[in-house]
Amino acid sequence: MSRVAIIGAGASGLVCAIEAARKGLHVTLFEKNAKVGRKILATGNGKCNISNEKISLERYHGESVNFAKEALRRFDTLTCKAFFRSLGLEIREGEEGRLYPMSHQASSVVDMLLHEVRSLHVNVLLDSEVTKIETKDAAFVLHVNAQTYVFDACVIATGSVAMPNLGSSDSGYRFAQSLGHSVIAPYPSLVQFVCDEPHLREVSGVKMDANVELYVEHQKCQSVQGDLLFTAYGLSGSTILDLSRNASHASVHHQSVHVMLDLLPDLSREALSSLLQKRLSVAKDKSLALWLEGLIPKKLAHFIIDYTKITHLKEASSLGTKEIKKIVFALKALRLHVKATKGFESAEVCAGGVDVREIDAKTLRSKTIENLYFCGEVLDIDGDCGGFNLHFAWASGYLAGQSLK
Repeated sequence: MSRVAIIGAGASGLVCAIEAARKGLHVTLFEKNAKVGRKILATGNGKCNISNEKISLERYHGESVNFAKEALRRFDTLTCKAFFRSLGLEIREGEEGRLYPMSHQASSVVDMLLHEVRSLHVNVLLDSEVTKIETKDAAFVLHVNAQTYVFDACVIATGSVAMPNLGSSDSGYRFAQSLGHSVIAPYPSLVQFVCDEPHLREVSGVKMDANVELYVEHQKCQSVQGDLLFTAYGLSGSTILDLSRNASHASVHHQSVHVMLDLLPDLSREALSSLLQKRLSVAKDKSLALWLEGLIPKKLAHFIIDYTKITHLKEASSLGTKEIKKIVFALKALRLHVKATKGFESAEVCAGGVDVREIDAKTLRSKTIENLYFCGEVLDIDGDCGGFNLHFAWASGYLAGQSLK
């Protein structure tokens, strides 16, 4: 019976352990934290966005994104649902095809995975940090907490450097490089923007359905419509997370980044201008802020007044054509400079990672070292917001586990 070491008890490592143990392999799962699945518990605001009904290769990114095709084919949405139901977990569908546990709790996902791992007699070693991997006589020697362990096969499922407060680190990249593999420099993805607009604190907490355009070096490169959240430091929401990969890449390469916000995407500029003109009939003795509040949130009304520099107008009835044009422009094309992202500390995932061109896409086995495997976020594959990253973690862990021998 082959002895298999899996380093990392996150999403991909847990599924890999289950599939390998189901084949009858002797599996030891090393986790440096005191608990397994810490990042799983944080996903979907604690509800765990397990997957998505719309899994497709187009929702993934990387230097060689076609690498993900086989894992996604072998572990599609139907297989994903069946896998979790086999553990006793019921699945429900949410907005935009997102899949969640019916319990509404991420802890249910971790509990079911851990129960299955233990029922299959996987040796789970917590508080066990692997510090070094060596190859010797076709075996792998792992250095763990001043001890050494020898295995026939090794799976690196350590995740990325995103969210270090949950125990993430660069260990997987270091292991890969020490074993002769290349690593594409990681950078944050699915992360919030830091902006330098001085009045943003006024609008913190306001959530809008908006169209957001991303500009890199003054060239539009991406456009997304959906939730936009203003914060004291900048911008968040699903639109920002979806734009963040390109923004983060540009920031890393010292390119200028800004966004253009259409805060009323259902109205054209002409329609909005006409509506504002008509609303002058109900201006009467209303303050400019109160008059705008009949159209947009109160905080945003004050922000727009400051942004357009029309604070000298106290009453809405004083508005002229020039001021209305300024308001329309601010609501339909609000330009904010993106100073930076919130970095790895806040990023849900990383772009970059172990170069997948050096790994067999059909097995996730190293092309250069026999019986060395990689799965999960340590690889140079990342997905869009909406359950796509967790799905690839499950899928790659599933494929690696089934390929072990």
